[in-house]
This record gives sequence, C-alpha cells and structure tokens, in this order.
Amino acid sequence: MKKLLYLLFALLTFTSAAQAQTAKQVLDQTAAKLKKGGGLQATFKVGNFTDGKETGSGSGTIYVKGDRFHIDSPQMKTWFDGKTQWSYLEGSNEVNVSHPTQAELQSMNPYTFVNLYKQGYTYSLSTATLRGKACHEVTLTATSPRQGIRKMILDIDKGSGWPLCIRLTQGGGQWTRISVYDLTSGHRWNDAFFRFNSEDFPQAEIIDLR
Repeated sequence: MKKLLYLLFALLTFTSAAQAQTAKQVLDQTAAKLKKGGGLQATFKVGNFTDGKETGSGSGTIYVKGDRFHIDSPQMKTWFDGKTQWSYLEGSNEVNVSHPTQAELQSMNPYTFVNLYKQGYTYSLSTATLRGKACHEVTLTATSPRQGIRKMILDIDKGSGWPLCIRLTQGGGQWTRISVYDLTSGHRWNDAFFRFNSEDFPQAEIIDLR
C-alpha cells in the first residue's frame, strides 16, 4: 500500500512538473516571438471587473517597441519612453506626468508579461477556444503577496503564437481583461513617438506627479 501511494505521489509530482515546464515553454516561445517581431501594433478592448461585474471599459490602439509604448484611445492618450509616462486626458485637457510602478505598467501595457513571468510566478497550462481559435491558456500565479500582479491568464493562439486575451488581477476581486485584435509586427518608430510633444497640445495643463 505504501509503495502504491508513493508511486501515485511520484506520478502526480511528475505530471505537475511536466505541465509547468510545458507552460514555460509556451511563454518562452511567445516572448521570443514578440521580441523578434520588432515594433508591434494592435487594437484592443479593455474591461475592468469587480466581483464579476463590469465596472468600466475602453478601446484603442497600442504601439509597443521594447519597453516603450504608446496608447491611443478616445478617452486618453498615453506615452511611455521606458522611464517617464505622460497621460493626456481628453475631457480635462490635462497631461499627468509620472514614473509608473511596475504594477501600473503591467495594467497599462499587456506585453510586460514578456519579462514578468520569469521570476516570482508558478505556471499551469490548459487549452481553450477563443474567437473560434484553439489556444494555449497559461495561468501565472504569484508566489509572494508582494507581487503587484497576483494572477495573470493568457490565451495564446496555437496557430500564430500571438496572445489574444490577457486577464490580470492585483487581488480584492478586481480583474482587468484585455482583448487583442489585428496584431501586426515589424513596425519602425523613432523614440520620439513614445514621448509626449507639448507642441501638439499647446493648451494642455501639465501636472507633474513625479
């Protein structure tokens, strides 16, 4: 009986380790594809949920180059040059300037998972179908409460290797869902594209939060 229990435990342990390794391989392949793709452009829809109820939504276009990004949406325009972030609010004609935290960046730019998953998270892998496409569904769970993102779920198209949906939570029953569409790669933008240009918004009030 003890031998049978030992064999069962060993089998379960092996299955869990193999699954984690496979999940990491999926993430490694997706991260490599995103990095190799150069400048990325995609449209997106984002929804915020609290205890399963949608509390806000938005849409727009995101442009990503390495750790830089620019988001253009009807509600807000955001630039991040790798250190400083500028957020222009259409309604108030204000520009908030800040040095965002890692958690804030993760909620703004879904592609920060390229570096996020490498430490501080465990992995699990399953399959899903999204928009009629077979997907790898990878779940990242934080190993420490100090991690800004407690859990992240990625649906990655098995055919193209591109992420189609990213869900993340910082806890407290609050989730953000980012659905990605029309992702293309190989774009070239100069660094100025990821910085706010005051000449384009001469009447905007600058609010420095750094």
